[in-house]
Amino acid sequence: MTASLEHDDLANLFLSLGALQPPAELHGYAAGFVSVGGRLEADGWLKHCIDLLDCETPDPEQSQALYAVYTSALDGMESGEMSLDLLLPDDEFDLDQRISSLGQWCQGYLTGFAMAGKQQSVDKQKAYSADLSEAISDIAAIAQVSADEQTDEDGEQDYFAVCEYVRVAAMTIFIECNGGAEDADDSGNAPRLH
Repeated sequence: MTASLEHDDLANLFLSLGALQPPAELHGYAAGFVSVGGRLEADGWLKHCIDLLDCETPDPEQSQALYAVYTSALDGMESGEMSLDLLLPDDEFDLDQRISSLGQWCQGYLTGFAMAGKQQSVDKQKAYSADLSEAISDIAAIAQVSADEQTDEDGEQDYFAVCEYVRVAAMTIFIECNGGAEDADDSGNAPRLH
């Protein structure tokens, strides 16, 4: 993730905007939106942010920071190197706060995926693979996670394992929905679902 995208800085920005949603949810929304093929210019993304965050129009500097959330998700997905980083609080936060943020990221992902999928399916029906459907179901289950789980070393390990699963699932969904450009380079057979 770029240095300009720090969870704490974005949390402060969200507070100044009066936004009720956390940065993790907006980043998840961006990742879900681009996963199913949604693409936006800065102005279009800003409209999504204003609606999702239920805030006033940000100033140009704030708008640039919000657009960086979108571009970091898109760049992480498009890199072909499985380099998407989930925008979550650092390890210095309590585990229950990080678990809650992971659930919010997943909720945002599902919302973004549904929003872009709805816009794209006006003219055509998409048939998703069983693996993609299972990954979406898993992300939906993780969105319901509660922070009252164990907070010992096992809890930390479980948290990191679930974060990695979500990250890889999001990347896998992106590859399936966007034609598997990297796979086409290697094998000549890009799996496309349209």
